[in-house]
Amino acid sequence: MAKLLVFCEAPADFETVRALVERVLREQGPDWVRELLDSSPEAAREFREWMPDGEGRSYFDLHKLSTYARRHRLRAPQGHFAGRPGEAGALMGRTAFLVAREFALQDTTLEAVLLVWDMDDQGQDRRKGLAQASTEARPLVPFEIVLGCPDPMREAWVLAGFEPETEAERECLTKLRQELGFNPCEEAHRLDAMDEQAKRNPKRVLKKLTDDERDRAVRCWTEAPLARLRARGGPSGLSAFLDESAQALIPLLSGVPPKPPQD
Repeated sequence: MAKLLVFCEAPADFETVRALVERVLREQGPDWVRELLDSSPEAAREFREWMPDGEGRSYFDLHKLSTYARRHRLRAPQGHFAGRPGEAGALMGRTAFLVAREFALQDTTLEAVLLVWDMDDQGQDRRKGLAQASTEARPLVPFEIVLGCPDPMREAWVLAGFEPETEAERECLTKLRQELGFNPCEEAHRLDAMDEQAKRNPKRVLKKLTDDERDRAVRCWTEAPLARLRARGGPSGLSAFLDESAQALIPLLSGVPPKPPQD
């Protein structure tokens, strides 16, 4: 059984990450991986396990890093990264990878750690910070590291999968395009307002398009073709996450390189 550990900020983040990664495994992995994941929940669990945090969550909450560190009596070093000051999130990433390494040192076989963090309005600095932390950690840990950087936030990834299913949804999207001056599904990275009432806030736009129905939003990442998500998700970091997941996880879990993405 392969164990995968996810650091993220909320249950919806974990739900999205898990679904996207498993879709990549099905589409770009060997046929036996798809057949195994689709055969039964028990067989899928025997193939891979999403490691819980021991406090009732199916993921490790980035807001609880100090709690996890105290559990293992860890104190993350405060110093520089390769001689340079840490950028935004670098120390957070260092702490996360130290927590995960502790599991490995305690004989928990951990194949990969995925760290997914909204970029908000600090995309450039946060990407640099996570790169500093992962570059420092990789020679020291026995697991693969995959970074996810939704820019500005997870909802931009969800919007990339939205296509109108009804006349009402088509009318709503048309109005939003007129209001914003661009298609919010094709250019979700341009929805850069942090205020949830603001015109260009991704959460507000997603709520309007889906009528704030959870199941409708879920279909955006579970049913939209991965080719569409990749085509629209370059600037929001979604394409990079899908590609990095395929390149890092498929050889690790199946022993063969990933198939090319489907058109």
